[in-house]
Amino acid sequence: MGPAVRAVFRELLRRELEERYRGSLLGAAWLVLLPLLQLAVLALVFGALLPARATGGGELPYAAFLALGLWPWNLLANAANRGVTALTDNAALIGKVAVPHGLYVDSRVAASTLIDLGGFVLVLLALLAFGVPLAASGLPAVLAALGVVAVLALALARLLAVLQVFLRDIAAVTGQGLVLLFFLTPVLYDRAVLPAAVAPWLALNPMVVPVESVRAAFSGLPVDWAALATCALAAALLLLAAQTLLRRGRAHLEDFL
Repeated sequence: MGPAVRAVFRELLRRELEERYRGSLLGAAWLVLLPLLQLAVLALVFGALLPARATGGGELPYAAFLALGLWPWNLLANAANRGVTALTDNAALIGKVAVPHGLYVDSRVAASTLIDLGGFVLVLLALLAFGVPLAASGLPAVLAALGVVAVLALALARLLAVLQVFLRDIAAVTGQGLVLLFFLTPVLYDRAVLPAAVAPWLALNPMVVPVESVRAAFSGLPVDWAALATCALAAALLLLAAQTLLRRGRAHLEDFL
C-alpha cells in the first residue's frame, strides 16, 4: 500500500468516524450508550428467564458472561452490516477516484472495529469496577481471539460488498442471516447447556471458538489453541477468497454501480 493509497484510506476512515453519529443529540456518547443499553436489556430479559441454565453453572455473573460474548459478536456483526453496502454507497466516488475498491470496505470495517473495541475496553473496566474478576493472564488469548474475529469480519464484509453490487438483495439477507447466526453463537448461553446431540454441530459456526476463547481466557480457564488456530486458518482462507472475488470482479463493478 503506497503513500497515496494510505492517505485515501485515512481520509475514508476519518469520514466514516465523523459521519457515524453526525447530527445526533448525544454524538459520540452513543458509541458507549448503545452497546451498554443492549447489554442491559439482554441481561435483564435473559438473565431473568434463564438464570440457572444460561451459563451452565459457571462462576461468572450473567451480565459479565453476556458481555464477554456480546462484544466479539458485535465486532463481526457491525462490520458486516456496515461493509455490505460500502461499494454501492460510494458508487459516485468509485467512478472518479482511481483507488483499490477494497479501501471503501476496509475503511468501514476499520471504523466499526475501532468503535467496538473501544466499547469493549469500557465494558471491561466497568466489570472490574463492579468487582468481577478478570484474569489478566488471559489477555494474549483474548487478543488472539479478537484478531481472528477481525479477520473474519473483514473477509465477510469484502465478500458481501462485492455480491451486493451484483445482487442488491444481499444487504437485506445479511441482516436476517446475522440474526440467525447470533442465536447459533453462544452469546446468550453456554454451549454446555445444549443437548449433547446439538452442541457438536454448533462448532461449525466460526464465531463459536473465538467467543468461547474470550470467556475462557478472562475466566482463567485453558484456551483451546488448536481450535482457535483452525478458526484463524479458516478466516485467512475466507479473506483470500474474498480478495480473489474482489480482484476478479473489479473490471465489472463500475458497470453495475
